[in-house]
Amino acid sequence: MKALIIDDEAHVRETIRLLVDWQQYGITEVLEASSGEEGIRLMGAEKPQLVFTDIMMPGLTGLDVLSRIAESGVPIKAIVISGYDDFTYVRSALQFGSFDYLLKPIDEEELEEAVGRAVAAWRSEENERTQRLQSETKANLYKPMLADKSFVQLLLDPEQYPLHAETLEREFGIGRDQKQVLAAVVSLQPLDARLQAKFESAMDLLLFAVTNICSEFMSKSNLGLAFRHWHRHAAVLLFFDRFHQAGAILEEINAGLYAALRGNFHLGYGTVQPFPSGIQRTFHEAETALQLRNLREQDIFLHPYHVRRQALGTLQAPLAAREDELTLAVRMNDLAGIRRVLEQWELQIRKLPYIHTRQLEMWWQEFTLLHSRLLLENEVDEDGEEQLGTADDLSFCLPLDEHGKPDLAIWTKRMESILTGIAQFLLRGDRNSVIRSIEKYVRLHYREQILLDDLSERFHLSPSHISRSFKTEFGENLSDYVTRLRINKAKLLLADPELKINTVAEAVGYQDEKYFSRAFKKSEGISPNLFRKRNACPAVD
Repeated sequence: MKALIIDDEAHVRETIRLLVDWQQYGITEVLEASSGEEGIRLMGAEKPQLVFTDIMMPGLTGLDVLSRIAESGVPIKAIVISGYDDFTYVRSALQFGSFDYLLKPIDEEELEEAVGRAVAAWRSEENERTQRLQSETKANLYKPMLADKSFVQLLLDPEQYPLHAETLEREFGIGRDQKQVLAAVVSLQPLDARLQAKFESAMDLLLFAVTNICSEFMSKSNLGLAFRHWHRHAAVLLFFDRFHQAGAILEEINAGLYAALRGNFHLGYGTVQPFPSGIQRTFHEAETALQLRNLREQDIFLHPYHVRRQALGTLQAPLAAREDELTLAVRMNDLAGIRRVLEQWELQIRKLPYIHTRQLEMWWQEFTLLHSRLLLENEVDEDGEEQLGTADDLSFCLPLDEHGKPDLAIWTKRMESILTGIAQFLLRGDRNSVIRSIEKYVRLHYREQILLDDLSERFHLSPSHISRSFKTEFGENLSDYVTRLRINKAKLLLADPELKINTVAEAVGYQDEKYFSRAFKKSEGISPNLFRKRNACPAVD
């Protein structure tokens, strides 16, 4: 603690300094001021908890000092030490909050007793202030979480109101006599490009900031409150009074959000509904207003439901109308055809004057259904789907450019990439199937003369493609594969000592015994005769 002695007489200041056992009271620093002006300056700079002041001083008096202490609201215990035993001075000092009034000459016991009581009173009040601050801090931290939990539960099930009624009235002042409610939603999706770049890895922090700003405006206008809806990643505002001002307040909130965060947000709001039974409906109306906003309108950020609901209707430019064309292009591996159909669809959408989020969701759903149907009809199994790796690419994402404008080219490029991948996967599957059929044919006919031209004619693939694909699939040239089959079969036949070498050669497809011997030695490192001798079974007595 710190103490400050204000008196224009040095000997009085010295007397007070010497008479008090400062250490006993936990006072570690004693300051002095020879005038009221200097005393006020030291109070501002040093923040003492205990002040002694004379009443009559040149310039600012002790009463002026007490007045400044009272005006500041700083918790200071002031003890007046005066040579004037005048009721007027005593009354004025007490009116300005003086803790005690002592007369000169100073009595040591009175001074010690006054200091002890003043220090004890200050510490008691400081403990109360600390506890109150801790309670308020806990309440301030707890209250937003309580609002998040209570009101989100009401949005999910208004019939739970009786379980929350007491809490809503105690914590938020929403009594059982509340009859109506209007909901608004501040959406973080889609997000202004500047905010997206700034908060990309801290979206929870952004939602917290948005909700706090909304809460300040709602509290200031005394119209309602704001809370976070984590499941929707949005801030929800509830109006409980003066519903006709909702639009104007939301305009102010949007301006405040821009001023604080330097980015634009879209706000949707519903119609007035009964409370609590209609809280879910007005919330869904606010969400619908956002979902039905015209994405082509870039300068409109406030979206009332009673206007946006007119946008509900049949789906324009359905992708399903082009499904047969896209399916055929995929199956024919017509990559140019895939691009052409998607570009035609994109051009059709560009001509639409009104595009909203629900349309985009339905268009993307059409595409995911097309994707699933292509995999199902072409019997692509789980391994095939994993090879395609399109699962993550199918997640819905609004096709908006950096300015928040709809750009279907973002989608059509994704769609083209996905469909092209399927087309090429199916083509590889067909070709691999043919190559495996060729390998099976070779195993059955390795004794015969096998020529690439004959295989080409039989399996309708070019000789070069067969040669290249066979090596890719089986790790060796076709001719080497045939030779290996023949030599392995010959090794089995050579185990029979009754079979002549030329008979073995003919049995595995070699008409020339010498050519067979050269091929065998090249493969095994020894001649057929030596192989037979080394692998001959011992004679049995």
